[in-house]
Amino acid sequence: MRKKILYIEDDPDMVDIVSEIMQYEEYEVIRDCGKSMYRLLKDNDFGLILMDERLSWCWGSSLCSELRSNEQTAHIPIIMISGVREIDDIAQHCGADAYIRKPFEIYEVIDAVNDYYRKNNSRPA
Repeated sequence: MRKKILYIEDDPDMVDIVSEIMQYEEYEVIRDCGKSMYRLLKDNDFGLILMDERLSWCWGSSLCSELRSNEQTAHIPIIMISGVREIDDIAQHCGADAYIRKPFEIYEVIDAVNDYYRKNNSRPA
Protein backbone atom coordinates (compact mmCIF):
# COMPACT_ATOMS: atom_id res chain seq x y z
CA MET A 1 0.00 0.00 0.00
CA ARG A 2 1.33 3.42 -0.96
CA LYS A 3 1.78 6.08 1.69
CA LYS A 4 -0.65 8.98 1.19
CA ILE A 5 0.15 12.68 1.06
CA LEU A 6 -2.45 15.43 0.76
CA TYR A 7 -1.14 18.30 -1.36
CA ILE A 8 -3.11 21.55 -0.95
CA GLU A 9 -2.17 23.41 -4.13
CA ASP A 10 -4.15 25.04 -6.94
CA ASP A 11 -1.39 24.96 -9.58
CA PRO A 12 -1.89 21.66 -11.46
CA ASP A 13 1.62 21.81 -12.97
CA MET A 14 3.21 22.00 -9.52
CA VAL A 15 1.08 19.09 -8.33
CA ASP A 16 2.13 17.04 -11.36
CA ILE A 17 5.82 17.72 -10.66
CA VAL A 18 5.60 16.80 -6.97
CA SER A 19 3.38 13.76 -7.67
CA GLU A 20 5.86 12.44 -10.21
CA ILE A 21 8.77 12.95 -7.82
CA MET A 22 6.98 11.23 -4.96
CA GLN A 23 5.71 8.22 -6.92
CA TYR A 24 9.33 6.99 -7.13
CA GLU A 25 9.43 7.11 -3.33
CA GLU A 26 6.19 5.05 -3.19
CA TYR A 27 3.93 7.91 -2.07
CA GLU A 28 0.48 8.58 -3.45
CA VAL A 29 -0.21 12.32 -3.74
CA ILE A 30 -3.84 13.44 -3.59
CA ARG A 31 -4.44 17.01 -4.69
CA ASP A 32 -6.98 19.49 -3.41
CA CYS A 33 -7.26 23.27 -3.53
CA GLY A 34 -8.22 23.19 0.15
CA LYS A 35 -11.98 23.36 -0.27
CA SER A 36 -12.49 19.58 0.13
CA MET A 37 -9.65 19.18 2.61
CA TYR A 38 -11.76 18.10 5.59
CA ARG A 39 -13.70 15.49 3.60
CA LEU A 40 -10.45 14.08 2.20
CA LEU A 41 -8.90 14.00 5.66
CA LYS A 42 -11.93 12.17 7.02
CA ASP A 43 -11.93 9.59 4.20
CA ASN A 44 -8.16 8.92 4.01
CA ASP A 45 -5.28 8.26 6.34
CA PHE A 46 -2.70 10.83 5.27
CA GLY A 47 0.74 10.70 6.81
CA LEU A 48 1.64 14.23 5.70
CA ILE A 49 0.18 17.41 4.20
CA LEU A 50 2.05 19.61 1.75
CA MET A 51 0.47 23.06 1.56
CA ASP A 52 1.04 26.08 -0.65
CA GLU A 53 0.74 29.50 0.99
CA ARG A 54 -0.89 31.33 -1.93
CA LEU A 55 -4.11 29.64 -2.84
CA SER A 56 -6.62 31.32 -5.14
CA TRP A 57 -9.27 31.58 -2.43
CA CYS A 58 -7.36 31.76 0.86
CA TRP A 59 -3.96 31.58 2.56
CA GLY A 60 -2.47 28.15 3.20
CA SER A 61 -1.23 29.36 6.58
CA SER A 62 -4.86 29.96 7.63
CA LEU A 63 -5.72 26.37 6.71
CA CYS A 64 -2.60 25.15 8.53
CA SER A 65 -3.65 27.03 11.69
CA GLU A 66 -7.15 25.49 11.43
CA LEU A 67 -5.68 22.00 11.14
CA ARG A 68 -3.42 22.58 14.12
CA SER A 69 -6.32 23.73 16.30
CA ASN A 70 -8.45 20.68 15.41
CA GLU A 71 -7.68 17.67 17.61
CA GLN A 72 -8.62 15.30 14.75
CA THR A 73 -5.90 16.74 12.46
CA ALA A 74 -3.34 18.34 14.80
CA HIS A 75 -1.10 15.23 14.68
CA ILE A 76 -0.59 15.25 10.89
CA PRO A 77 2.76 16.75 9.85
CA ILE A 78 2.42 19.81 7.60
CA ILE A 79 5.09 21.14 5.26
CA MET A 80 4.48 24.54 3.68
CA ILE A 81 5.79 24.73 0.13
CA SER A 82 5.82 28.21 -1.38
CA GLY A 83 7.74 30.90 -3.21
CA VAL A 84 6.65 33.54 -0.69
CA ARG A 85 9.75 35.29 0.61
CA GLU A 86 8.71 35.06 4.28
CA ILE A 87 7.66 31.39 4.13
CA ASP A 88 10.02 30.51 6.98
CA ASP A 89 8.28 32.95 9.36
CA ILE A 90 4.83 32.09 8.02
CA ALA A 91 5.42 28.36 8.52
CA GLN A 92 6.62 28.90 12.07
CA HIS A 93 3.65 31.11 13.03
CA CYS A 94 0.94 28.83 11.60
CA GLY A 95 2.35 25.69 13.23
CA ALA A 96 3.81 23.94 10.17
CA ASP A 97 6.49 21.36 10.87
CA ALA A 98 8.73 22.57 8.04
CA TYR A 99 8.80 24.56 4.81
CA ILE A 100 10.22 24.22 1.32
CA ARG A 101 10.97 27.34 -0.70
CA LYS A 102 10.05 27.39 -4.41
CA PRO A 103 11.86 26.95 -6.69
CA PHE A 104 13.15 23.79 -5.05
CA GLU A 105 15.49 20.94 -5.82
CA ILE A 106 13.87 17.53 -6.21
CA TYR A 107 15.78 16.10 -3.27
CA GLU A 108 14.59 18.91 -0.98
CA VAL A 109 11.04 17.60 -1.36
CA ILE A 110 12.03 13.96 -1.08
CA ASP A 111 14.14 14.55 2.03
CA ALA A 112 11.52 16.71 3.77
CA VAL A 113 8.70 14.25 3.08
CA ASN A 114 10.78 11.27 4.20
CA ASP A 115 11.85 13.14 7.36
CA TYR A 116 8.38 14.31 8.39
CA TYR A 117 6.02 11.62 7.09
CA ARG A 118 4.24 10.12 10.06
CA LYS A 119 6.14 6.90 10.65
CA ASN A 120 3.24 5.18 12.37
CA ASN A 121 0.49 5.74 9.84
CA SER A 122 -2.36 4.98 12.22
CA ARG A 123 -4.54 7.68 13.68
CA PRO A 124 -4.25 8.45 17.38
CA ALA A 125 -6.91 6.98 19.66
